[in-house]
Amino acid sequence: MRPGRFFALFPLALLIAATGALGQDASAQGDPPSVECGSVDLVILIDTTYSLAAAIGEMKRESATIVSQLEAVSAGKYRLGLIAFDDGIRVLEDLNDLPSPAAKADLMRRSIRTLRAEGGDGGPEASDEAMNTAINGLSSGSRSQEGDFTGDWKAHSRILVLITDSRPGGFDDEFVPGIDDRRALSYVAQALEKDIRISAIQVPTSGLTDTPDEEVAALMRSYAAATGGLYVSTRWAGAGTAEAILSIIKACGSNLLS
Repeated sequence: MRPGRFFALFPLALLIAATGALGQDASAQGDPPSVECGSVDLVILIDTTYSLAAAIGEMKRESATIVSQLEAVSAGKYRLGLIAFDDGIRVLEDLNDLPSPAAKADLMRRSIRTLRAEGGDGGPEASDEAMNTAINGLSSGSRSQEGDFTGDWKAHSRILVLITDSRPGGFDDEFVPGIDDRRALSYVAQALEKDIRISAIQVPTSGLTDTPDEEVAALMRSYAAATGGLYVSTRWAGAGTAEAILSIIKACGSNLLS
C-alpha cells in the first residue's frame, strides 16, 4: 500500500495536528540508499525572495547533478516542472517531458539557472498557492500567477519539493493563524488524494544560526508527515539545499521506500 493511500484514511483535522510524529526528518537519517523509483514526476516550488539567495545559488551550481540523479533513479522515465514564488507565482516549467525527456531536462537546467533572488521583506510568501497551482493544475486567469500549469500527475513516484523559509500567506503577504495554515493544509489533503508526496525543505535565515524557526518547521513537517514525504532543514541561509534535493530524489520522495 502506498503511503498516500494509508494517510488518506484520516480527515483533514488530523493533518492539522500532524506536525512531526509521522514525518521523517531526512537531515537526521543520513543519505538514503540509491533505489530505482519507477517513473517519476518531480516539481520543485522555490521561494525566490532575497533570503533564499544562497539556496538558489546552490540549485544553479548543482542543476546538472539534480537532473542526472533523477535520470538515474527513474531509469530515464521522468517528467519535470518548476514554479517560482514570492507574493505571486511564476510557472517556469510545466510538468511534462516535451519536446523530449532530454530536451526537457535541458530546459529545466536552464530555467533553474535563470532564477533570481530579490525582494521579499521578511515574508510570508505564497507557498500555499504555489502548492495549489502544482497540485490542482491551475492556469493564470485572475490569479497572481504568470504562466499555466497544465501537467497531470501520473508517474509511479510523484514528488513535490517545496523550498522556503517563510509561512504561507496566500497572495496578500499576510499570515493569519487558523486561516492561512488551514488553507495550506487543505491543499496538502488534495495532494494526498492524488498520491503526491510533499517534501519540505526549510531554510533557516534568521539569527545567523542553523536552528530553524519552529513555527515554520511545525507546519512544513506536517506537509511531509501527511503525505509520506520528507522534511529537511538546511544549514543557515540555505547551505546544503542541493544536498537536500538530492537526498529526496534518492528516496523517491518518500519516507517509506516503496
